Amino acid sequence: MQAGKDGGMTMRRPAAKPNEFYKVSLCKHFQNGECPFGEGCHFAHGEAELRRYPKPGAQGGTDGEELSENMFGQGGEGTTVDYYQGGQSGGGRPSPILMPENAAFFIMRAATYRDCAVSTVRGEWYVQERHAEMINKAMSQGMQAMAFFTVGDSEHIQGAALVTSKAEMVGGATKRKRQPKSDAVSADKDGPFSHRFSCVWYRTCELPVSTALDAAPDLLLPTPATRYCQDMTSKTGEAVMKALWNSPLCTLYESSGDESRRPPPPENVLKDFRCPPPGEVPWPTMPSPGFIFGCNSQTMDECLGRGLFGLPAHMKGAAAWIRPGSSIFLYNVSEKLFFGIFESLTPARMNIDPRAFSKNPNAQTSPFPVQIRVRISLECPPIHDDDPVLNDILRARVGGRIGPMTFAQTEALAGLIAGQCGALSYMEEYRRGVESGAMNVSAPPIALPPRRIGT
Repeated sequence: MQAGKDGGMTMRRPAAKPNEFYKVSLCKHFQNGECPFGEGCHFAHGEAELRRYPKPGAQGGTDGEELSENMFGQGGEGTTVDYYQGGQSGGGRPSPILMPENAAFFIMRAATYRDCAVSTVRGEWYVQERHAEMINKAMSQGMQAMAFFTVGDSEHIQGAALVTSKAEMVGGATKRKRQPKSDAVSADKDGPFSHRFSCVWYRTCELPVSTALDAAPDLLLPTPATRYCQDMTSKTGEAVMKALWNSPLCTLYESSGDESRRPPPPENVLKDFRCPPPGEVPWPTMPSPGFIFGCNSQTMDECLGRGLFGLPAHMKGAAAWIRPGSSIFLYNVSEKLFFGIFESLTPARMNIDPRAFSKNPNAQTSPFPVQIRVRISLECPPIHDDDPVLNDILRARVGGRIGPMTFAQTEALAGLIAGQCGALSYMEEYRRGVESGAMNVSAPPIALPPRRIGT
């Protein structure tokens, strides 16, 4: 507050916190000969600009919180440790299928999470002709039809919708000739996605395929090598449905580009997916959940020096979905700072380096034995824990910062980090250049060229 000229009191915006990590490490691009950020770069251009790394208790720091198992939760119900293990979900709508033995079940493969998010708003989905015939046959017999959805190679089932109309040919589409039946059907040979049906989404989540297969061993997943839509028996469909409704609700798509938007209330979790506008370019990440690891100011240098992140043993299950290419973030609990973006080089394994994070050079097991190897995917300044956009993205997390994230949170956090250091602007220029067919388009000057891993 400060006094105005008329004697009244006006609000004054508090001064921004100084960036304690400005110029604390050398710029890789400068070392390679040229930095695209110039004088605006947050990293040191030569030894003369290099500043000392801030220590715990320095200005703007904390009291040096220690990294311990207490920072990771204890795996109880409702924490992120058990996020992908199912349990009490709450909210959402109950399943509309009351007699599974008289229902038809299908599982569809979507190209992107955005497609699913848009479908929840528009209430429609597109399929190929042969799959439209399967759906229409079930509808003609008076059966309820439920569609489950996967996204690319995410290895998760993302939700379920009730089919509410027959699949009809979209105006302007031409009916193609029927392909001869074959034991090895290529999904791309099934023709264009020319048929559309109406649907109502009842649940969105991230059910691991491995969990679904445990519940329904006969489940066949849609793949580009086979077909984009698979039907299933009523027994298999019922088992998948029960597993899906026993998985926590989650948002399919987050936007980090509009700070003015507020989180949707819990009762609208199936209506407001905060889907970004078409022009917003997300940072390319593997289409699967990411993970936040933890460190403190004493162990951070070891994490980065070894290229190794660790978790306590009780988080082995939570880290089971990390695979090579997963997006990883590092949270410094002492400084309350998020660092990224890292890329996992290995799945989570026990004691990759048993001496890591231990004061005993002869240790046989690490105090944080659940470990992964990582490399830097994008190097940029950290984001403080009190950042309002960060807290909006992670609003649905419970049980602390460290642990698994949904894909929506992963992509939004990666976009936030990439945007605040200017990398997204280069991504947009690169995309426009590629789409325009321009010659000699240079990839953005970052640690790794932009790509969607696995494609």
